[in-house]
Amino acid sequence: METRKYLYGIIESGGKGNFGRIGVGDSEVYTVQHEDVGAVVSDIPKDCIIEMAEVKAHEKALRKIMETHTVVPMGFGVVAKNEAEVSNILKRARMKFKNTLARIDSKIQINVKVFWSKEILSTILSESAEIRALTTEARKSDADLSLKMELGSKVRSALDERRDEYMKDICSAMGGLSEGFRENRAPDENIVVSGAFLVDRRREKEFHEKMADLEKKYEKRLTFFAVGPLPPYDFTDIEIGKIDPNSIEEARNALGLGREVTLSEVNSAYDLLAREYHPDLHPDDRYSEEKFRRIRTAHHILTKYCEHYLCSLERSKVEETILVQQKTI
Repeated sequence: METRKYLYGIIESGGKGNFGRIGVGDSEVYTVQHEDVGAVVSDIPKDCIIEMAEVKAHEKALRKIMETHTVVPMGFGVVAKNEAEVSNILKRARMKFKNTLARIDSKIQINVKVFWSKEILSTILSESAEIRALTTEARKSDADLSLKMELGSKVRSALDERRDEYMKDICSAMGGLSEGFRENRAPDENIVVSGAFLVDRRREKEFHEKMADLEKKYEKRLTFFAVGPLPPYDFTDIEIGKIDPNSIEEARNALGLGREVTLSEVNSAYDLLAREYHPDLHPDDRYSEEKFRRIRTAHHILTKYCEHYLCSLERSKVEETILVQQKTI
């Protein structure tokens, strides 16, 4: 049976390791090695469909790996063609992996969400004489829309002000026990804080104890939820994954390139077209800015794609390619 390599993460390792049958589909999880870094993988059938049902197996495998290793976690569903492709990933990005592993060594991620209660929401709103007066007026049958809009704006401002106050206090209290914080903007207005803390695993107990202290401090006002330890997803700056073949094809056409190119040819094509279509040279062409933007976007996409390759832009090759690149965090 032909198989593919499912990737869970990258670890620093001195030799091939085995983590048991904890992978997707109860597959055996092991490492593919290049020098002192290893990719933690398992074999899955070539025609295996990776769906959300496999998320739990992915997370379970990462938690097991974390027990003994610092790990750069992969996003869900990254599959390499064979061991040679995995080795090539490790070879190309070895120093990126090494630097990231050093930065998150012995660190875990703890996700925290803090909600405020309905009681505290009522209290916050009742503290403002202006909001109380506007509420009374807005409830009248002849109240106009502008009054209701003004009330809504005042309510949002009051809640935002208190949310910022709580946010600063919570992050200040937890800051001494963490080495990084990434806020996740949540659309839910009931959420005061939503984010991830990077914590030294030796201080995990202290972190949760401090969280319990905050719960007591804000009893009946705020509710705290913490999930961890987790792999430090939000604190790694390397992204590994497939690229959209349609974006490559559009970029190739925009720069007028063939199916086999080098990075030098990509840059030359861009330089030529950028000079030809720069908006400053076509002040009367209202579409010139859009043309130039398309050329610039194409150059960015293909530069990323071709950074480590003699590029084949054939769709079948693009679909098989796994990119290793910096991500914005």
